[in-house]
Amino acid sequence: MAKENTPTTTERSNKVLEEGTREDIFGSIKDREIDHVVYDRWQGGARGPEKIIFKDGSAVIFKCDIRHYWMAQNPDTPIREAIAYQIDRIIGLGLVPKTVVIDDTINNVRYDGSIQEWIHDAKDGYAIEKFTPEEKKDFDRLRIFDFVIGNSDRHLGNALFTSDGKLHAIDHNASLIISSEDDILSFSDVIVNFLSRNVISDMPHVVDIIERLYENKDKILRLIDTYIQDNKDLAKLMVESRILYLYKTLKKDSPFSRKYREWRNGLDAEVREILKRKSNT
Repeated sequence: MAKENTPTTTERSNKVLEEGTREDIFGSIKDREIDHVVYDRWQGGARGPEKIIFKDGSAVIFKCDIRHYWMAQNPDTPIREAIAYQIDRIIGLGLVPKTVVIDDTINNVRYDGSIQEWIHDAKDGYAIEKFTPEEKKDFDRLRIFDFVIGNSDRHLGNALFTSDGKLHAIDHNASLIISSEDDILSFSDVIVNFLSRNVISDMPHVVDIIERLYENKDKILRLIDTYIQDNKDLAKLMVESRILYLYKTLKKDSPFSRKYREWRNGLDAEVREILKRKSNT
């Protein structure tokens, strides 16, 4: 009997890298000419965010993979930054600046982490005196997005606004990090307060983003399955259960509950149903 050729770990890694480069998950700045780098050492410990300015005037913000410096057991945050951008692209949200994972060595300096397009002439939300109706709608959409990906670090400091009234959502390294099923049922009450205090039919922009998440659920889950290595099954379970809960509640044409516990119970029911379905396949 012929021996089955099973791909080695290296072969699998190379395939993921090749596919990820094609899908714009992985990238490089080796071919771009750096003008100078602005270091921010007081944030993030030994190596904080670094603003890399290129000769052509464009810039990116680089965040190192902290597992290689001082927190070896930390989740893979660079890939989470890139996945957040990809999910944004899939559902047409248009709020997360382009973000990719890089591992380049330039002038004997290793850049291993994520880079995100720098937003020029932007103000954070704390500097905005009054939001326009469109800015409010963008922030509504962002609430839904953050809930689904489990982003635990959203505040006005990482919501940037430009003079054209556009919102740019940054900092997603605290997304898709989950270590137990109970974490799926732990979330900020911001989403509960937001959806329960508004008539969902009066917010077509919110209805639209929930429906887009549902329609593209399988694509999103495939991304997570392909590129996230630590606790990927739990991350997928969290995202799928939250999308289904939002969508099914929306389609009931009844108000979202004002009670946090009822949200937890609803999510728990979705988790059980997903696990049951998988066990039967």
